[in-house]
Amino acid sequence: MKYYVVSDIHGFYSEFRSALTASGFFEDTGPHKLVVLGDLFDRGHEAEELQDFILERLERDEVILVRGNHEDLFVDLVTTDGGVAYKHHKHNGTYDTALQLTGITPAEAFVRCFAFAEAAQETPYYQRIIPAMRDYFETPNYVFVHGW
Repeated sequence: MKYYVVSDIHGFYSEFRSALTASGFFEDTGPHKLVVLGDLFDRGHEAEELQDFILERLERDEVILVRGNHEDLFVDLVTTDGGVAYKHHKHNGTYDTALQLTGITPAEAFVRCFAFAEAAQETPYYQRIIPAMRDYFETPNYVFVHGW
């Protein structure tokens, strides 16, 4: 099994896809998997495209996901913080990711923060991708974790 390991994509889908193409990921005909070491989203503006790509890889059993601190930030925003965009959610890009994935405007999210949080909890990112994440991934020779 060949592993393609990436970390901290942060929603920059185009750059991520270019790197996979350059590494031969898409042309590889042998058994291979993509290992993502956390921080899928927050900062880039291609959250929906990246979400779709990861969902497709999950369906094909072609990806191993390791949870990072930005996944924790998203969960905090939509659960503990009830959709309220505190400074750290805006600074880290978590709020923008939730806006992208829900299609809710900043004004509506501000006025109806609980509805915003509920909509974010309905996203595939929250319902399928984050639950599929592990704390680490281990092979006979390596242990992969997200570095904080």
